[in-house]
Amino acid sequence: MTEPSAGPALEIVLDAGSVGADDAVAAMHRAFAEYTAKGQMSGALLETAESLREEIAAGERIALVRLDGEAVAVAKHHPASDGTLYFGRLGVVPEARGRGIAAALVRALRAGAHAEGLAGLSCLVRAEEDGNIAVYERLGMRVTGRGERVSRTGATLAVVEMRDA
Repeated sequence: MTEPSAGPALEIVLDAGSVGADDAVAAMHRAFAEYTAKGQMSGALLETAESLREEIAAGERIALVRLDGEAVAVAKHHPASDGTLYFGRLGVVPEARGRGIAAALVRALRAGAHAEGLAGLSCLVRAEEDGNIAVYERLGMRVTGRGERVSRTGATLAVVEMRDA
């Protein structure tokens, strides 16, 4: 899927497969590096191309967004038991933020979910990430629960559950 625009070409591939793992992990690491600066390393930085390939082999899908051919955003996703498409690790590299790329990716994921007969989207977001929560709310999601999750780093994080409204 290519988003129409007057500017740079935006390409969204909802299932980049194992061939996209190297680009996906590179974009993921760039997108999530900021948490280290905040003193809370993200488990995304522990992901490797090989770990992504293992997850893909087990049914996880990787969405990859390219801007003028460069990988600038990524998200992992799979059908959830509640009938939604669960996505996580959605990240946009810092230099590509503010261009609507995350919104375009969420819209593409939602369209893909509906094409699969799923009810919509669901995700978990760090509770402290008010900006990310607000973006998802503007895109038609709502907070449906709160809880904690243990990160790959071993840290316990407060999270909110979000689903399509």
